[in-house]
Amino acid sequence: MSDFTNTSEYEEQFDPRLYLETYFHLGSGSLADDFIRFVLENFNKTFKSGAVKGSTLIDIGTAPSIYQLLSACENFDDITVTWHTNRELRELQKWLKNEPDAFDWSSIVKHVCEIEGNSASQKEKEEKLRGKIKQVLMCDVSKCNPLAPHEAPKADCLVTTVCLEAACKSYESYGTALKNLSNLIKPKGHLLMAGDLGANYYEVGSNKVFSLPVNEKFLKNVISESGYEIIQLVAFGKPEDAAFDTSDYEGFYFVHAQKK
Repeated sequence: MSDFTNTSEYEEQFDPRLYLETYFHLGSGSLADDFIRFVLENFNKTFKSGAVKGSTLIDIGTAPSIYQLLSACENFDDITVTWHTNRELRELQKWLKNEPDAFDWSSIVKHVCEIEGNSASQKEKEEKLRGKIKQVLMCDVSKCNPLAPHEAPKADCLVTTVCLEAACKSYESYGTALKNLSNLIKPKGHLLMAGDLGANYYEVGSNKVFSLPVNEKFLKNVISESGYEIIQLVAFGKPEDAAFDTSDYEGFYFVHAQKK
């Protein structure tokens, strides 16, 4: 078995539109409600603090989601978004082109505007992010240059959410991916990561999509061993009254690290 998820297998199992409809209507009662609020709050705090800023940001594994960039667009003017499968790319392009059948992000954009204390409308916020996105590139975290054959300038900040756990089949390949991602970041540049703790899978329709189960101890070790200094690692445990059966997750994490 490959140490990295097979692209064609993943594309067969992962329907990006069904994934969005299942998990990204804030307030619908899915397990992602807790995850989205947790992640958006931490992104907002991190960017608002002024500790993470610059001109260039790369998001790894963007497609088909944009929630992780809604606060980032307040601090960065040159954002590169990435995709790994064609189905994900098509879903992302619908939103980028503001097509009528694009996924409706309004519930999440509204929440971000509220926690930011932003007077902008939801439409203005989405247009601001669209205007900051300068490139849409293919990514493969198994490669030394994950954006190959494109040679992108080193970024001030790299963001990745719910990506490496899906892409990496082993803990060794997770470390390899983190080292590969460091090749895209400037010295002293920032790495922001978020994802699930302890999850072996999450369901998209009738398919159980693979997830590498990680915990806080593993994250601390692998991030430090991959050439980063951890600034902050925040964990949120699964609520005791949670009754979700679409994943066996145990909680969520958010990491702010800096390349050494």
